[in-house]
Amino acid sequence: MLPTASRYSVLIVEDNQDLVMGLQDLLRHDGYAVTVAGTVAGAIELVRTQHFSAILLDLGLPDGDGLDVLKESQRLSPSLPVVIVTANISPDRTVGSLKQGAYAYLTKPYDREELRHILRRAVGVNELAVKVEQTEHLLSQSEERFRSLVDSATDAIIVADHRGIVLSWNRSASELFGYTDEEVTGQPLTLLMPLRYRQAHEQGLLRMESTGKGRVLGSVIEVHGLKKDGTEFPIELSLATWKSAGNSYYSGIIRDSSTRKKIEDAFRRSEQLLHAVVNNTTAVIYVKYADGRYLLANRRFEQLFHITMDQIAGRTDHEIFPKDIADAFRANDVTVLKRNTAMEYEEYAPHSDGLHAYISIKFPLRDQNGVPYATCGISTDITDRKRLEHNLRAHEQQLSLALTSTEIGTWNWDLQTDRVYWSSQVDRFLGLSGGACPRTKYDWLALVYPEDRESMMRAMRQPLDQIGNDITFEHRILKSDGSVQWCIWTGQIIRDHDGQAVHILGTARAT
Repeated sequence: MLPTASRYSVLIVEDNQDLVMGLQDLLRHDGYAVTVAGTVAGAIELVRTQHFSAILLDLGLPDGDGLDVLKESQRLSPSLPVVIVTANISPDRTVGSLKQGAYAYLTKPYDREELRHILRRAVGVNELAVKVEQTEHLLSQSEERFRSLVDSATDAIIVADHRGIVLSWNRSASELFGYTDEEVTGQPLTLLMPLRYRQAHEQGLLRMESTGKGRVLGSVIEVHGLKKDGTEFPIELSLATWKSAGNSYYSGIIRDSSTRKKIEDAFRRSEQLLHAVVNNTTAVIYVKYADGRYLLANRRFEQLFHITMDQIAGRTDHEIFPKDIADAFRANDVTVLKRNTAMEYEEYAPHSDGLHAYISIKFPLRDQNGVPYATCGISTDITDRKRLEHNLRAHEQQLSLALTSTEIGTWNWDLQTDRVYWSSQVDRFLGLSGGACPRTKYDWLALVYPEDRESMMRAMRQPLDQIGNDITFEHRILKSDGSVQWCIWTGQIIRDHDGQAVHILGTARAT
């Protein structure tokens, strides 16, 4: 009995039920999975749709010749062993079946032990054939993948024998040196190198053959290559060697280092530019890891907080600033990391003359997976601006109180949009209601006393023509009670950098 036979299946093609039962008992006892077909058509259908380890085939079947099953089996699976079991002992049915691809034949009545041994050998041969096919397939796939990998590599790859003769190279090598495969294959490697390198190359080959050691094997060296058109160019060369069938072979991976050098030069210039910008701005710029430790801070940071970059690196805000300040910084940083987006904060930092206010733009720095690993901050001191805004608001409040207590209002004429804006005080002495709203100059003219409109229109054209910046409009208005009142508009023309009038700002009063 085969201890591992349970993983093998046998197809019995036989129409004699007594023989079928005997074979089933024998094979199942030995651990085989057994399937039975009693006709040619049934057997062929099973061969087409199922996998078997071997077939026991009777040639005399009710619907045809069993050799048709043999032919179809050979077509579908040439390695599938078919053992002929027949009562016909004529040479064309026994020896002839072997010529047509049968693994072996037995004549009825068969010997049970002989059948067992033949079947066991047949299954073993089939398994070996399958393994060989799989190995060949895997080797073929591996070779194809290797060729694809080599050909798709961006670096040039060249393989040469112990004499330094080129055996093969990839597409990148052809593009790099300018030769076709036919022009290089079979030629010495010296074809691809300037004359000054050739003697050292040949001496290296001789030393490698005699001692098995090479000075540059396993390391990357910088030399020069020679293109087909005679152009020299800098390259990085990495060499390796191996032996096969007693012969030495070499492979070289070559990269045009002129591209790398250009990139490195550009990177250095970019780094210098970034360094110059970061360290010569009045803004405070810094980078902190997700755990709060400083990675970078610019010169302005050092100057303001009296600490050097060597002292800053690896420290946290709590080691540099007072606790309440550091707590606020850390809370904002954590929020930026959690939301993974840029945010703006108003923050405060201690200076030698007291607390200063900053507008801080903070944003996450992300890894290749989009996960934030640090925060970068750009903080601008707005202390003076806030002081000016505070003073301006105070002045505006004072002016508003002063204007509210008198019959004086403010006005703003946008000459680009032709819109006029004035304060509620102007509405009051003009006898208007509904709150301040933008008006056109034609709305304005409609409020002017009819006899003054022509002169008012001439005055309105004046800002576009005059050289000075001061302007005055005077006109009458007809009040709702029938009385007439004079209005005086005084203003200053605001001009752009080309001297064109763009705004008029001023005050208006009733007399």
